[in-house]
Amino acid sequence: MQLFLNSCMLDEIKEINEWGILDGVTMNPTMVAKFGGDYVANFKAICKLVTCPVFTQVVSTEKKGIIEEAKRIASLGDKVVVKIHTNIEGIKAISTLKETTDIQICATAIHSVIEAMTVAAAGADHAAIFLGLLGEADEHSTTELILGVKEVYANADGVDTKIMTAGRSLRQIVEGFRVGADEMTASYSMWKMFMDNSFTKDRWSSFMKDWKGKYGERNWITG
Repeated sequence: MQLFLNSCMLDEIKEINEWGILDGVTMNPTMVAKFGGDYVANFKAICKLVTCPVFTQVVSTEKKGIIEEAKRIASLGDKVVVKIHTNIEGIKAISTLKETTDIQICATAIHSVIEAMTVAAAGADHAAIFLGLLGEADEHSTTELILGVKEVYANADGVDTKIMTAGRSLRQIVEGFRVGADEMTASYSMWKMFMDNSFTKDRWSSFMKDWKGKYGERNWITG
């Protein structure tokens, strides 16, 4: 079970990294475009800030450009994972890169089992399954999608591709892990919701009220 933060903002990454449970940082072209600054310098700063893998995505659209861009991105840090869009040109590039380099690759924006099968056959190290839109617009359970990918990978010989879920709700994240996902990525706002359970917070408040009513500001150090 690995927990990734989907962000390119240094302050968000720094805060979540301090929790001590961050396994990776992911980002996509949309959020990098919204950042609007020197994205190369910012990416290098993120790689320097964390010791975990950092994922970012190529924006070239043809095999040759994807390969060249992937090599450039991989040179920017020690634990970089290059994200490549799941389409025909992307599959061509993934296959070539895995045959000729040791670059770690995440096939991204997957919405079906057949796409997940294809990227695994190409040698992708990670398959990012996008659950958000499916959960909002499709009447089929996203759980069935993850189960299908998990079953196909388990039945195939030599498939080491990790299943990553990209969800927009706590339920999608939890359900993904329940049915066998290896990784998840979620936004900063979603991470903050991990520890925002009202029952848990109410219980903590009750504990503190009772303690302070009896002992004030004393603790186990001051006695």
